Amino acid sequence: MVATVLKIRFRVLGNTLARSPWQLVGFLLGALSGVWMLGLATLGLFLIGGFGLDPARYAVTAAGAVLTLGWVIGPVFAAGVDTTLDPAKLAPFPMSTTKMMVAITAGGATGIPGITTALGALATFAVWWRWPIAAAAAVIAIPLGFALCILASRAVASFAQGLGGRRRVRELIGLLAFALIIFASPLILGLIAVLESAGADGEQLVALVEGLSWTPVAAAWAVPGDLAAGHLLTGALKLVIAAASVAAVWLLWHRSLSASLVAPPTQSSGRRARAGALGWFGILPTGGTGASWARSLTYWLKDLRYLQQLLIVPLWPVLTLIWSRGDVDGPLFALSALLVAFFLGVLPYSDVSYDNTAFATVLQTGIRGRADRAGRMLAAASVGVPVVLAVIVITAAISGRWDLTPAAVGGALGMLLAGYGVCAVSSALVVVPVAAPGANPFQRVPGQTFLMFLAYIACWVVALVIASPALGLAIAAGITGSSVLGWIALPVGIVVGAAALTGGILLGGRIFDRTAPGLLVRVRAFAAS
Repeated sequence: MVATVLKIRFRVLGNTLARSPWQLVGFLLGALSGVWMLGLATLGLFLIGGFGLDPARYAVTAAGAVLTLGWVIGPVFAAGVDTTLDPAKLAPFPMSTTKMMVAITAGGATGIPGITTALGALATFAVWWRWPIAAAAAVIAIPLGFALCILASRAVASFAQGLGGRRRVRELIGLLAFALIIFASPLILGLIAVLESAGADGEQLVALVEGLSWTPVAAAWAVPGDLAAGHLLTGALKLVIAAASVAAVWLLWHRSLSASLVAPPTQSSGRRARAGALGWFGILPTGGTGASWARSLTYWLKDLRYLQQLLIVPLWPVLTLIWSRGDVDGPLFALSALLVAFFLGVLPYSDVSYDNTAFATVLQTGIRGRADRAGRMLAAASVGVPVVLAVIVITAAISGRWDLTPAAVGGALGMLLAGYGVCAVSSALVVVPVAAPGANPFQRVPGQTFLMFLAYIACWVVALVIASPALGLAIAAGITGSSVLGWIALPVGIVVGAAALTGGILLGGRIFDRTAPGLLVRVRAFAAS
């Protein structure tokens, strides 16, 4: 049965790529990128092995930890996982939960990321062939590390899918993610302080890698190096940690998957649709712009697919703290809202894609492109502007750099509104496959990830160029400490951003009037796949 399911998986992949030339191009580009990265990794591992055992084992352990974390965090903050073998699609098949998990794991291992990871794991033998005991241990340890990558990724996606249909739990997930990100920062900063007290940079890195090697994300990758160094007990303990981690993830995934198949996520109940409960439709203005604004704002505040993208917002101020080694008094942390605006501004680059088949209803209303563009961007701004301003106030209060507030407001609003102006145009041209409403929010379609990445980059570059006057003044104010430049950046950012947003709505509206039928065809094609 597992072999049959995998045959179906590859048949679906082939049909999908044959139906869309652009997806085939994206698939091939993704494969070439994987081959290129694999070649670089293999060459690097071979060269590192020539520097001696200690550099080799620390490098392999660190690379393995980063790889594992990438598989775990990727479904949450990046493109997601290939859910061609989605549990909901496999439920009608006469197979047990265990066989379903084996099929899903095999499907993940045979995709481009899985194959690249497997070959990269095998490339570690380019290091360990110099030490026979390490090569022998790698035969057992490396498959455990690879299995943990695949299983952890699938477990995260399955857990999120099982909770995705319950609004209260969904909100709880967001709050927990926010809390984890925020409270993790003092721990990271404390770890950095401890490492700094260890002495030289090399000793700091060694201490960090040694600590990681005792965690599930790096234990399997550290086993061959420890055994080669003669640390037999340490290597054996880390092998136990690796095996126990794989078993624990498998059991957690099994429980989550079994629960979701027995009691699948339910959609929101119609009981809440009582008289007078119009939500944002009863608050915002009527007309095409107001209706589009209310509908899009409902998505931004209630749809897990949108909320998932917002979870990364608190990460940027935390990253600036890490980069500056906890320097809250410096300009980097006080201007971290610029990074938040840079990310938020391009989120609606393909907003029509999230409408799914409901986009047909939007077109049936006869809405003009200008009103549709304005409503969608006003909804995005209704969320983005308060978030950016909140980040500015919080970072200023923590750092005490209120003198940089005008620069932060001008630069951030200029970047944010310029991004929305670009998205008003791009979302009238670009449609990408996304998860359907109520479906697994972490799914992706093979061949689309690379193209989506290119679209993101293109929107970022254009928005960055448009907002460059405001950003340049804000950054200059932060570097020089000039309050005059900060106060100049404030009106410049607002004017540049407002002009970009207005121009994007007008141009995007004209394009939307011409391309709307084609957008509907592509949206329906993706919804049916």
